[in-house]
Amino acid sequence: MKLIPRNRRRRPTIESLSARRLLAAVDIADDLTAAPASVVSVPVNIDDADGVRGAEIRLRYDSDLLDLEQADVTAGSVWDSGNDTQVTVNVDDATGTIVIFISSSSEQAATAGSLVELQFTVGGDATVGTATTIDLTSVVLNEGQLSVTPSPIAGDDETDGTLTIVASGSDTISGFVFADANANGSLDTGEAIPGVTIRLIHTTTGAEQQTVTAADGSYQFTELAAGTYTITQQQPVAYLDGGNNELTATLTAGEALQDQNFTELGLLPGYLYNRLLTTLVMPVGSDAWSNEIGRINDDAESGSVATAPTTTFAADAATSLSSLAASNESATAAAATSESLLSVSGGEGEAIPAAADESFGTSDVTAAMSAVVPPSDDQDEDETLEEVYAMTQLW
Repeated sequence: MKLIPRNRRRRPTIESLSARRLLAAVDIADDLTAAPASVVSVPVNIDDADGVRGAEIRLRYDSDLLDLEQADVTAGSVWDSGNDTQVTVNVDDATGTIVIFISSSSEQAATAGSLVELQFTVGGDATVGTATTIDLTSVVLNEGQLSVTPSPIAGDDETDGTLTIVASGSDTISGFVFADANANGSLDTGEAIPGVTIRLIHTTTGAEQQTVTAADGSYQFTELAAGTYTITQQQPVAYLDGGNNELTATLTAGEALQDQNFTELGLLPGYLYNRLLTTLVMPVGSDAWSNEIGRINDDAESGSVATAPTTTFAADAATSLSSLAASNESATAAAATSESLLSVSGGEGEAIPAAADESFGTSDVTAAMSAVVPPSDDQDEDETLEEVYAMTQLW
């Protein structure tokens, strides 16, 4: 057996994973565009985030043209949303300098994307055709353990971004948000959902706009430039999710794109204050009806406990409940159960018991409740209400 001399033996060494990564490219896109008085998203991109767990990023921008607040700087796409990513931002808008520290306790996966996203607001008096540089002056990864090539410097270099001010377009995107209770795919009387937040994002520039639906469920974005956009709605809390909450739309010059609609299935059982029955004082589509829908949406978004409407007649409520009883025994039971979920009021803070008649008396209500809803089991009651809701479609 041949022995290896002691001075030629190799000792095992421990090599950190980050030490294996020699180079990473970090830069800002040079083809950004935005209109005056708009918001433009500026990502600081990395070609491969493998092993990255921290970054120090420094930038300069024209503070006469662009405005930025600390809250406008957020973690980019390469950071795992489920981890403990921390972002510290120092913005000096007077001098147009930004210092960003971002870190996580774990290393990131091998993926391309953005380290941070900056939402700049363009000045309303910005001149169309003006180009401004967003100067990436310094990037340090993992406290210098990962090299950045090319290395950003203060002044003009290939890592800097360029933003060009363009004119507002003439295109429009519009649509409706509604609860398609009769499943016919069309907006019918009483189905509109007001107050829903809709966001529009230009897929190339990242420019974002936001609006809320009107009383008739409509929304519209105007003065848009040609391009591809994503349209997203914030799911209305009080409604059963009807499906896709994001749409993609492509505009050509001079186009008015309509019917970019979002549909829901109807109100959740927990928000059926008066089952939105068609009565003499609250006909479907009336101002009273629309106001009640708006109140339900507000209560759902705020998480507050709602009270019953103050403008309805007990006789009308009883008549509507009787109609439900004749058409569907299960629907009758759920309508009777609604007495325990809400109070019908005829005035300021005055509760009015539902009027009984020969065809739908108090004993009938009690019997129906006993037959359908076990009074001692809250979970069974909720499940039964949801089943009855699905059968009757509520509206």
